[in-house]
Amino acid sequence: MKLILSTLLLFAPLTAQVINWGIKGGIPLNDAVQAAGAFRPVQNRWTLGPIVEINLPAGLGLEAEALYRRVGYETTVTVPGVAQPVNSVFNSNAWTFPVLAKYKFPGDLARLYVSGGFVFRTLTDVPNLWDSSSKGWVLGAGIRYNTKLIKISPELRYTRWGTDHFQVNAAHGNSLNSTLNQVELLVGITF
Repeated sequence: MKLILSTLLLFAPLTAQVINWGIKGGIPLNDAVQAAGAFRPVQNRWTLGPIVEINLPAGLGLEAEALYRRVGYETTVTVPGVAQPVNSVFNSNAWTFPVLAKYKFPGDLARLYVSGGFVFRTLTDVPNLWDSSSKGWVLGAGIRYNTKLIKISPELRYTRWGTDHFQVNAAHGNSLNSTLNQVELLVGITF
């Protein structure tokens, strides 16, 4: 027990410099769902989740996130015996798990950075869900502001998804598909 406690106390200052944790949130700049006809995208305008960053030598780093967002659509259905069409809203809990390699350019208080990597997303069950998970790749760029206590990192991120979650291409102009190209404005706060 004393050995474990001594090891933790020895490496505690090192982990404060090497590992940062915090929260990342932001807004999508486009809808997650493309819809036409009887379908319409539901506007869910925020993303939020925890972040862990490992700082490596020479400005390199690794970052992992678990970002939550609501994704959904609305549809109009004609019910027999009812004069007015009925609107139904279907929302899904979308969890996105990016794992990124990062390069921070030299600087003191503000450092430009670029990132890229792999991303996995899973959606909960909603009607017309064809595939509940999707993989893709992600690219990002931003500025990291270093203060004594926190680091603030606004970033513009592009994600290219590999598969469509919905794929409803029906007659009469009705369609429901995932947006394969996603753009987000995110801000990370790490300690």
